[in-house]
Amino acid sequence: MKINGKSLAISIGLLAVLAIVLLVESSIFISGPSRKYEEKINEQMSAIRDTYKEIKNLRRDAFYYITYVGEDADNYVWFNDKGKAIVSRKKDTEQTEKVRQEVQKRYGAKEIQVALGYGYDNPVYVVECSAGEILLDYDSLKEVYYLKKGEA
Repeated sequence: MKINGKSLAISIGLLAVLAIVLLVESSIFISGPSRKYEEKINEQMSAIRDTYKEIKNLRRDAFYYITYVGEDADNYVWFNDKGKAIVSRKKDTEQTEKVRQEVQKRYGAKEIQVALGYGYDNPVYVVECSAGEILLDYDSLKEVYYLKKGEA
């Protein structure tokens, strides 16, 4: 059987085109949903910033609900995923250092990082530490949630 050079070149060319099309399609399929997800988050944050001009340091929190936490000159403000303010607390009520001390005392934790978040129905301190993830009520510092490191 004789191998025709022209037919071989066309076959290799078609295989190369097929490979390129498959690579492009798979990259769009994989990155498309995450790009759409990021756009949705950016839209929500933009809506909050448009409505509340004084808000800064806005960040997203996801626990039981998806919420956003930001601050203005005097308050910390929590927003729902629709961009509506749901609760606020005066900045002078923040107890981050006390939270660090409590977590170290109660859980023997080290490398403690504290952020604001929203628990089941109240603002919370979200603590990431060597002991795991801990949510403490913003006002009472009672444990709302505790996930030990290594458990899921």
